[in-house]
Amino acid sequence: MWPRELPFRVAFSFACFGGIISLVLCIWVYFAVQEIGMRIIDRNLIDEMDDFIARRTRNPASTPLKTTTLMGFVHPAGQTDPSIPPPLLTLQPGIHDIDIDHVSYRVLVRKTKNINFFILYNSTLLYERWKLHFLFILIMSSLGMTAIASLGGYVLTGWVIAPLKDLAREVNAMTEIAPGKNLSRHFSRDALGELAKVLAHRQDQLLNLIERERAFATDVSHELRNPLAIIQGVVEILQNDHASADAISSPIQRLARAVSDINILTSALLLLARADGDKTPSHAVCLISEIIDKVLERNQFRLKGKSAKLRVQIDAQPQLNAESVFVQIVIGNLIRNAFNFIHHGEVHIHLEEERLTITDTGVGMDPHVLEKIFQKPFKGTASQGSGVGLTLVKRICDHHGWQVTIQSQANQGTVAQFLFRPQALDDRLPPL
Repeated sequence: MWPRELPFRVAFSFACFGGIISLVLCIWVYFAVQEIGMRIIDRNLIDEMDDFIARRTRNPASTPLKTTTLMGFVHPAGQTDPSIPPPLLTLQPGIHDIDIDHVSYRVLVRKTKNINFFILYNSTLLYERWKLHFLFILIMSSLGMTAIASLGGYVLTGWVIAPLKDLAREVNAMTEIAPGKNLSRHFSRDALGELAKVLAHRQDQLLNLIERERAFATDVSHELRNPLAIIQGVVEILQNDHASADAISSPIQRLARAVSDINILTSALLLLARADGDKTPSHAVCLISEIIDKVLERNQFRLKGKSAKLRVQIDAQPQLNAESVFVQIVIGNLIRNAFNFIHHGEVHIHLEEERLTITDTGVGMDPHVLEKIFQKPFKGTASQGSGVGLTLVKRICDHHGWQVTIQSQANQGTVAQFLFRPQALDDRLPPL
């Protein structure tokens, strides 16, 4: 996997750039040195030729020089000399490059009166030395340039992205209620400053949305309380009126349960809206077994007419530091779903010290339905609700650090767990 860290990518780019630059420079230096070397050789050939001709003039018996790199020949016109390589005899005055017996030479030819002078420079030795030197220089300069560019790129990257890291720290340190202007005022008016302004603007937009959501939840909850109180008062009067006919007794009971459920829901929404802005722990204490009794009392009617049994197993008496309406909504949704989607079999409610498990042998759910049950809004094909029940349950659990896990198989049943102390569990569900 190619590393995606910005410092590495910048350092790697610098290294590649430095390597390419060093390669280009080495090639340029090679040809420049070669050109300079040729000029030095030509200068040496001319100087040696002038010196040899001057000595020959003073002493006609002077022999041509012969060293490892230089050789001289004298060819009087009209004479033959087998020691002179034949390719030299065809050359015109000047400087030439020729190969004799697979050896490269730089040759200076000069003619004076009836004598031809040749001085040869063995350029093959020079080329071999140049190749070795060039290869060494190329490798060392490339490695050195690459290392310097990599180190410089890494150091410069730290300096360049330091403001970006500062911005990331500022954003990470911001609370959900912090105004955006606290972010943008710390940065300059360059591109990073523009980014900070955009983030600050988005933060302000989120704050406005959160405030509107809280205000809406608070207003709705408050506005619903007055008519609900009136309805509840009327229902209580009807329930206490012994003269009421038996025919309206059942509808009155259903109305009373609906009013109670709406009261719990509005109280929970109001408390949840307040709790989103206040992270202080609640001092309220509720007993889970009592809440289970209340929920069962309100939902027992859902099992009427069904060949389903209810089994309640209380093995512990755990208490939670939370408002009881939150726990009622969580447990109420899970029990209500179990009662609604069972026709025969058993609903088993099992309370332990760390969790509440509700097992039913109802219709169950397909995998594609199960993976969407906490999405908003979503409801199964057999559901008659609004599709926000489990979404609200998930929101309440997330706020309190609880967990709700559901396992289900179509036509076999469902196991729902309310984990109110998940840190003490391994989160494993019992088999269906």
